[in-house]
Amino acid sequence: MKIGVAIPAYINHIESLFQLLDSIQNLTKIPDKVVVSCSSTREHEFNYDLIKHYTFPLQVITNENKLCAAKNRNIAGSNLMDMDYITFIDADDIMHPQRIEILMNVFNEHDSDIILHNYENNNEFNINLFKKIDIVNSRFNSLKQCYSGCITHNILFDRNDKIHHGHVSIKQDIFNKIKFPEEPEFYTKEDCVFCYRVFNFPDTKNSYIANELTYYKPSNTQVLYFSPK
Repeated sequence: MKIGVAIPAYINHIESLFQLLDSIQNLTKIPDKVVVSCSSTREHEFNYDLIKHYTFPLQVITNENKLCAAKNRNIAGSNLMDMDYITFIDADDIMHPQRIEILMNVFNEHDSDIILHNYENNNEFNINLFKKIDIVNSRFNSLKQCYSGCITHNILFDRNDKIHHGHVSIKQDIFNKIKFPEEPEFYTKEDCVFCYRVFNFPDTKNSYIANELTYYKPSNTQVLYFSPK
């Protein structure tokens, strides 16, 4: 079974993007393909020499136009149609070394259509934040749609069980049926709306992983990146 990584980005993300790609290179299970959709970026502004040492298949799509995050997510995801699963992560975030391995195990164990998981964001990033995960804390069909338009827990086992909608992982055929909403009214919350709509499909099987599988770095790029003119 193949899994691809879809990364939305824009020009101010490029420096952080290489930190993310480094974290992917160091995964215990390397993804079958990584696609970056980078907007507000001319091709010559992206340093292709830096990507040569990565051993995973990597496709970078640049677009001079300013695109919203949802558009970049959809472009990246649409170039992963030969995958069985697609996992999304923002360009300025970092993957836990076991993230892909754990996601694939949970997909196979529960035959999940969509997986959401916990994340770390309380400290300045240090690779030592990512401790080896010996026990995976996953829950099957423990999530539901929230009245606010996102996804929440049926029962909250721990108040630290956060959900990062932008780091969603799905079956490829789900992405074939629904895309991230690109309308202006959904800027900055397109990931929540996407997950909410996935849960609208009948008999959607979901899983939640309580382990922190990514490091989320809050940024001040939202106004620039999410509000194209």
